[in-house]
Amino acid sequence: MNIRFIILFGLFHLSIFSFGSVTFQNDIIIENKISVLDFGALGNGIADDSDAFEKAILYCVKNGKTLYIPKSKKSYNLNKSIRIELVRGDKIKIISNQAIISPKITDTRSAYKLTPFKEHVFISIGRKINSIHTLENPDENIGTEIFISGLIIDGVQQEITKNVDSFDDDIYIAAQLIAEKVSVENCVFTNILGYGLRIHDVLNSTITKCKFKNVGGRGYTQFANKIDMDAFGDAIYHAKVSENANITINDCSFEGKISNKKRSRSALTFEYSIFPYNVSMNNIDIQGYAKCLHIEETAKTIFRLNNVKFKDFNFAIANVLNDSSKIYLNKSIIKVGFNDGNDHGDALAFLNYHSTAQIYVSDSELDFNGRQNAYQSVVGLVKVERSTIKGNNTNFFFADSNTIFSYCKFINFGGSEMSFFSNDPQKKYKIEESKFIGNPYSSVKSKNVTLEINE
Repeated sequence: MNIRFIILFGLFHLSIFSFGSVTFQNDIIIENKISVLDFGALGNGIADDSDAFEKAILYCVKNGKTLYIPKSKKSYNLNKSIRIELVRGDKIKIISNQAIISPKITDTRSAYKLTPFKEHVFISIGRKINSIHTLENPDENIGTEIFISGLIIDGVQQEITKNVDSFDDDIYIAAQLIAEKVSVENCVFTNILGYGLRIHDVLNSTITKCKFKNVGGRGYTQFANKIDMDAFGDAIYHAKVSENANITINDCSFEGKISNKKRSRSALTFEYSIFPYNVSMNNIDIQGYAKCLHIEETAKTIFRLNNVKFKDFNFAIANVLNDSSKIYLNKSIIKVGFNDGNDHGDALAFLNYHSTAQIYVSDSELDFNGRQNAYQSVVGLVKVERSTIKGNNTNFFFADSNTIFSYCKFINFGGSEMSFFSNDPQKKYKIEESKFIGNPYSSVKSKNVTLEINE
């Protein structure tokens, strides 16, 4: 056997088997890595790779290995839910170089069923929980970690009904993750009627450089249809967050799934938490959702939003039943358009429904392009600083809040109708050190509210 043949054989051996400490496949070099191909996955767009994925993930959890899913010319097909249970201290790391997972799932295995619809989960990792409302053996979650990077999850193969009008209809969840620490980065979620990510019981959640395209959906709404099936359709959903948790969402884009002229339910939802925690969002772009940010819980939360862009929504920020949340919006753009008809009233930049949450805006742009004389509830809007309010000569009006505008620009704002109104005459608006461009401040009128303007 000549030397050249020995070298070629050695290279071939390394490329096929990945149980060594270092492997070489598709330009990714990671120590302690195992390929899903070693468990029988084919990624040929035909074979069912479910069992291979489940065996590979289980092996990596039990042996402290990193699972590698190499990109193939076709997709990896999953014909059943991948269900992996974690116990205290379990960790799993899954990496890929943009391999496509394309599920076609009929079974309903998951760690927790959230909605009354027929839920089909592509990948469910974490301990089983029985209730979204109560704490259940939280010690089991200690030390658990889930890390996922570089996957494309495409639900294009799922059979999807045109309209979700019954709890017997099917919805889909790309990944349901229950762990103390969850990290998802450089992933793409696309063509999913249901949820992109559902995360529960987390202490540290980080989602970075991910794209959600054509993800979400919406059932019948109580306002438009007199039936409430508005219980699904979020890109990222956090529930029952742990005490003093930190959630970070950076450099992500979201585009809702528009069906039957309805926007998807919510891009970012936070529900059922009772303990205080913190959320940081940076460089976020959201469009095509009824709610860009939806907070519905009793937890005392701090949200810091920097450089976010919200457009094509019913409500940009919706606070529901949360009296202690504070939201800081900085260097951001909120472009208000038209309601899709499945919520009551006008499209709103800010909505507080049975909520006393507080909102602070700085160095941002509020651009109103809705209908003439639109009602803009700003309950909870405490202060707006160094920001631009574009009225676009629509003469919309702010209503029902106590708000101070400082060092702001009002462009084409005001007109023949009122600009500030309140159902409570004790409310007060104060505008100080601000400029009016296009329309003079003398055109700004108020009704049933105190308005003080100091240019």
